[in-house]
Amino acid sequence: ALLRTPPFRSVLPRVVGRRDLCTMACVDGAGDLKAVKQALRTELRARLAALEDDAIMHASEAVAQQLFALPEYAQSKGVACFLSMPKEFNTRPILERLFKDCKRVYLPRVESVKDHTMSMLEAASLADMDAFPPGRWNIPEPARDGPARVEALQDGSDIDLIVVPGLAFDIRGGRLGQGAGFYDRYLAKMQECKGKGTVKLVGVTIDDLIIAQVPRDDLDFLMDKVLWPSKPSSQ
Repeated sequence: ALLRTPPFRSVLPRVVGRRDLCTMACVDGAGDLKAVKQALRTELRARLAALEDDAIMHASEAVAQQLFALPEYAQSKGVACFLSMPKEFNTRPILERLFKDCKRVYLPRVESVKDHTMSMLEAASLADMDAFPPGRWNIPEPARDGPARVEALQDGSDIDLIVVPGLAFDIRGGRLGQGAGFYDRYLAKMQECKGKGTVKLVGVTIDDLIIAQVPRDDLDFLMDKVLWPSKPSSQ
């Protein structure tokens, strides 16, 4: 199991295809949710760091094909995605296809580190995206002194799908983020602006980051779908 420290108990892995889901700790009633999440993050980051970049890319390409086969993708007009950090699910295959399919593409920009807020701003093209300067944590993002851009939650925006990053997911749609809460805050704002369920949330990950159960509370958003390379077609 990823964590064996009381007062938590381990959960046996569930098998998906020929791959086992990694095990994790569940929170008992008196458990400290924040502590168990942080312990999971430490273990999962170490797991990610040990993976070869080629393996991450191969897994990311397989998941991209699953995404493109979804009816939610075919029906979408505006899609928010993310630009990958090193040792993270690689979104390059998804981003290239989004522009090829003439989707409107929205990408994150950190607005306030103190307040843990971000925006999703439209990128005009792949070349526009590739020209983004490095922002917080050296992740490329739309420049603050650049041209005016449509924000995904503005009136008239056609966003209907968000490709969501995560440090881990479970098969029920649970998501473990990096811990800063940028996405949880943005998704809460999105739900207020667009209405619950109107924008579909699709988590993308690799087999090594699918765990038995993500510890969560009422503030954590569930994904509508989670995709990973060995996901059975029946799920």
